[in-house]
Amino acid sequence: MRIAIDARLWAEPRSGIGRYTHSLTEHLLQLAPEERWILYVDRAPGPTLSGAEVRCLPWPQRLIWSLWHAPRDLRRRPVDVFHGVTGFELPGRGPWALVTTVHDLVPFRLPGLVPARHRWAVRCLLGGALRRASRVIAVSETTRGELLARYRLPPARVVVVPEAAAPHFVPPGPPALAAARARYGLARPYVLFVGFLEPKKNLDVLLDAVAQLRRARAWGETELVVVGAPGWGPDPVRRAHALGLDGTVRFVGAARDADLPALYGGALAFAFPSLWEGFGLPALEAMATGAPVVASNRGALPEVTAGAALLVDPAPAPLADALARLLAEPALRERLRAAGLARAAEFSWARTARETLAVYRAASA
Repeated sequence: MRIAIDARLWAEPRSGIGRYTHSLTEHLLQLAPEERWILYVDRAPGPTLSGAEVRCLPWPQRLIWSLWHAPRDLRRRPVDVFHGVTGFELPGRGPWALVTTVHDLVPFRLPGLVPARHRWAVRCLLGGALRRASRVIAVSETTRGELLARYRLPPARVVVVPEAAAPHFVPPGPPALAAARARYGLARPYVLFVGFLEPKKNLDVLLDAVAQLRRARAWGETELVVVGAPGWGPDPVRRAHALGLDGTVRFVGAARDADLPALYGGALAFAFPSLWEGFGLPALEAMATGAPVVASNRGALPEVTAGAALLVDPAPAPLADALARLLAEPALRERLRAAGLARAAEFSWARTARETLAVYRAASA
């Protein structure tokens, strides 16, 4: 088959869709080198995309590329399957099958948690993309259920193919832990947060929970380490300062991907109070490295963690109670560590690639 993938986000590890695109394309190329792979990218790729025909096209505006440039290129050089990884950015119909991946429906469920421009684009374009697609990939049963409830799609056309932690997310050894601590200046025990700094991630509630624990003298000398690129919305640094958390919260920015396993694995706990996730990849990455996880009980997080994490309402008091338990009970941390490792082992990008390739074959049949 000639399979084209919208891989414009393959080099964007800060976002969940970027991590999905990068890991999926790498493993598809390894799984099926006999297929003809065509990858649309926005910048010159590195050697990780060897084995594919790469079409590096200018895209001054994402939707113009998807709705105008991509269809013109596909008509000149047709393919059997085109996979759009962002859900709503999908070219028109043609002599090719269309597959799209839907990660979540946050712009509909919680519209105030996404920028207005993105909310507008999804609301205007997703329905048409779903109608054009021969197959729709949902990254979780939660997302699939939302799709079927909102749109009149034949259930057989919507297939769940879960994400996974990348292969290098494993429990780190002492040298990796020491190197990460030195690189990021982590001299004290710490609780970790990883995520794009945007309202959906609910970081303000985590800051409030830490402030509560400090007032109750249940936080000790622990730090909260925040890893993530700046997004949009209120500045969490100002929020931390207003709560008197200077010296307690450390904002380190976007960490190198190679450092993340050691940052996760060295944490006393990983806190992820997101208001909604279509999958929740950071929680799975944390479990894969052996970090005890406390997470929100919203969205797909209960499905993904499956009893291997403490789940709480994403509000300051219940989150503070859960963190206090984790800090005070080593046996609880060890139980969650073992359960998280076992749960994370059920996911792999090799499996995701196999199931995605099966979707392409079904779509083109």
